[in-house]
Amino acid sequence: MTTIDRLQARDTGDPSPPFGEPGVGTEPSSLLATNVSAWFGNNKVLERVSLSMEPGKVTALIGPSGCGKSTFLRILNRMHELIPSAALAGSVVLDGVDVYGPELRVTETRLRIGMVFQRANPFPSMTIAQNVLSGLRLSGTKVANPDALVQECLERAGLWRETRNRLNESGAALSGGQLQRLCIARALAVRPRVLLMDEPCSALDPISTSVIEDTIRELCTDVTIVVVTHNMQQAQRVSHNCALFLVDGEGMPGHIVETGPTDQVFNDPVDPRTSDYVHGRFG
Repeated sequence: MTTIDRLQARDTGDPSPPFGEPGVGTEPSSLLATNVSAWFGNNKVLERVSLSMEPGKVTALIGPSGCGKSTFLRILNRMHELIPSAALAGSVVLDGVDVYGPELRVTETRLRIGMVFQRANPFPSMTIAQNVLSGLRLSGTKVANPDALVQECLERAGLWRETRNRLNESGAALSGGQLQRLCIARALAVRPRVLLMDEPCSALDPISTSVIEDTIRELCTDVTIVVVTHNMQQAQRVSHNCALFLVDGEGMPGHIVETGPTDQVFNDPVDPRTSDYVHGRFG
């Protein structure tokens, strides 16, 4: 089993980034998880999860609460290791490079694989424009035209029209749906190749949810997206592929029961448990 301590020890060096500098336009990337198992202390929460996330597509992770979807999402960009008791086995490969291997530092991983959380988390002391650029500033990355980048990212996140005359106002002054789109814009500013989204609409009203879903559909032409959602209708609307996570009993680790194109998973699943879950017969 690979422990987090050993992974962090490898980050003390300064290997050459295998993907070039952030802030430069890129193509969406492939992301492949193979035999990923995860623990919190002695509690095993994931069992040998393998999933291919296709470039330029939206992959939805579905399943009941407590089956490891969010844990798996955090493993994809090494956020799992922020928990002191966490450990994992298996591999996560971004365009042929193991993100837990010696070629890639943790900061580089999180620049390439961005994250949008369930609850919007802008920096309240920063303006809207400063929030968008904060990831670049924290990583020490300079851009030639920051104003143009702010506009581009806010446009891609569907927020430019509402904020173009308010860029110097506090980011905290925005509404809930706007705050979530601001966090998407912030994530996009570093030019990620993959964007992870953990229930991005769970706290939003239907109108804001619709705007976020439109944003996801537009972004996936440039960024590979992996989204956790409990909303089966949303999974059908926004995703190209789905993976159903389940647990076999209380205290058992989560695992993938079925994965495939969204239409197949919902309308012609292989496993009867998949049909039961997506049609609301359990979970």
